[in-house]
Amino acid sequence: MNVTAAPPPDAAPSRTLRARLLQAAVAIVLIGLVVRLAGAREILHLLRSTDPVGLAAAAGLYLLVSALRGLRLAILGTLPIKRAILASTAAQAAVQTVPVRLGELALPALLKRHAGVPLTRGMGILLTVRALDLAGLGTWAGAAIALHWGADRPLILAASLALVLPLLLLPTVAAAGERFAIRCVAPRGCRGRRWARRAAQLRSTLDELRRSSGRLAAAMLLTLLVWCGIWTIIQVLLRATGFVWPLTTVIVGATAATVATLIPVNILGNIGTLEAGWTAGFAALGIPLETAAATGVAVHLWSLLVAAAVGAAAYLLLTRQR
Repeated sequence: MNVTAAPPPDAAPSRTLRARLLQAAVAIVLIGLVVRLAGAREILHLLRSTDPVGLAAAAGLYLLVSALRGLRLAILGTLPIKRAILASTAAQAAVQTVPVRLGELALPALLKRHAGVPLTRGMGILLTVRALDLAGLGTWAGAAIALHWGADRPLILAASLALVLPLLLLPTVAAAGERFAIRCVAPRGCRGRRWARRAAQLRSTLDELRRSSGRLAAAMLLTLLVWCGIWTIIQVLLRATGFVWPLTTVIVGATAATVATLIPVNILGNIGTLEAGWTAGFAALGIPLETAAATGVAVHLWSLLVAAAVGAAAYLLLTRQR
């Protein structure tokens, strides 16, 4: 009788390590190409010549956006507003600085530690927040594309509005995940049954949020305001570095950069993917390639600095409250 040899115990970790090294290599190549296009001297010049008043204004606007994000979290999770703002701000800093989107897991962890929210419910809230973010991004991008090019670009408009689909399909996907867990995972023992229970709890959380139409409507309105604040921050940072572009150009180009960050090949803080998406998006809108590359690096570095500083302060305040 033929017996298939089992893979060595360290096979899966080694594959994971190789995958992460490949992702890091891709990110390094991307950021290297962007820096080469822009020129290191031009990037340093932009950073050194940035208007400190504009940078301070961007930091103030980021605080306002953080408050809006926290209010949205308080509505979705029925949490105290102050604690929700601090947790949301600290989690957002982790999203922007931790590699491979692993920072997304910070929000459920912070909600469990500092607000007593079970991890599965925290994951349901996180998925709803991210689906709302994609829907808000698609709505703003669709409007900007229509204003910039007109309504005669149906494929581009459809690609933008496709970002709304995750919000609409989230309950269906959660129900399908629960059925899969019950049929295929639960029969595999105690651990499988545990995962099946978590899938059921996740689906229950999403169903509860879906039925709360008033809370979802308020959260969607806050999401649109959050993205309005983000576009304003980008414009302020661009102006601080010496560039003034139309709002529609900023929205469409920055949307390309944001969508590029969904590809998990970054090293730290979406470095590599964001700059590549920014360069491609703004170059397609007629911005010179070198300028697009240089502004992408400069704006991203200043954004990371502001997000990390505000997020660290929020985490310290959150731990003191605890």
